[in-house]
Amino acid sequence: MFSQWKPLFRWLRRYFHAYGGIRGVAGSPLFGIALIITCLSYSNWLTPNWTDKVETLIPSLLGFSLGTYAILFSIISTRLKGALRHLKTSDGVSYLESINATFFHFILVQVLSLTWATLFQGSWLVDALDYFKPSYPWLEVVELWAFRSGSFVGFLLLVYSILLTIAAALAVYRLALIKDPHEDR
Repeated sequence: MFSQWKPLFRWLRRYFHAYGGIRGVAGSPLFGIALIITCLSYSNWLTPNWTDKVETLIPSLLGFSLGTYAILFSIISTRLKGALRHLKTSDGVSYLESINATFFHFILVQVLSLTWATLFQGSWLVDALDYFKPSYPWLEVVELWAFRSGSFVGFLLLVYSILLTIAAALAVYRLALIKDPHEDR
């Protein structure tokens, strides 16, 4: 029953390593800009209006991302893919895997944003806290901070997923600048 979990986590670890790990995400200028925009846009996440934006923007962006990803990798020649496998970044990751990781990260953050918004709109946590609040009045504060934290993370994921469009475009741009070493012969 759980035989598919191990390969899933193995592939996610591989992608995360190719993307740069926690340092790659936290040190990214795009993540930093998303964090700043989220902090400055507090009125958007103090009320749960951001979930409507996620439901409106992310499905279209996700379709565009998957389409671009599929088209891009279907038109790259086998020779160029081979050449990109041999070119390595400073971390020892092939350029091909690095570009793949960039697109996968773009898509993964969009899916996380959509999933987070769906879970945020669910009332399971509120219902559980409401059930126990009469016995534990301090849960009122927990509920407030859980709401604010969840809303902040959700809006951050939305902004970050939009800004990752730049990273995906830069990956295509970098790819366009790489020449097939066999062409010069």
